[in-house]
Amino acid sequence: MYTVSQLAEILNLETENQARNRINALRDQLQGHLRRGPNNQLLVTEAGLDLLHSLQALCETGYTLKDAAALVRHEQDAHDVSLRSPCSAASPYQTKPGGTGKLAGEEQTDPAGWTTLVQYLAEQVRTLEARVAALEARAGRPDGQTPWWERWQ
Repeated sequence: MYTVSQLAEILNLETENQARNRINALRDQLQGHLRRGPNNQLLVTEAGLDLLHSLQALCETGYTLKDAAALVRHEQDAHDVSLRSPCSAASPYQTKPGGTGKLAGEEQTDPAGWTTLVQYLAEQVRTLEARVAALEARAGRPDGQTPWWERWQ
């Protein structure tokens, strides 16, 4: 378990407040990795430190704290999804753990896999186009009326 001051040292931060800001940026991801110690001191587990290392690495490459936290969340969520469920019919395309960029169960030179991926994505686009068309039709105004707020634009 690491204290905030230890985290600041490990992550090469100048102040403890910077460490606290990084903890707050990932508080939802760190939920199971945060504890309170003596005198209500905030403690972070080893797994939580790994998440904070990922966040700090992104911050050092030029991302803002907010953007870096969003990327860490996205990576963590994608990792959690790949651990929970294998490829399914609803979403048959998940990357292999480790971030190789290859699709699960596919080799780099498998053109049939890419064809299937393109077909799946094309179907998703058609579905979304139909939903957008239905929403636009529902939002349409009778008799060419314009919304009341458009005269002030």
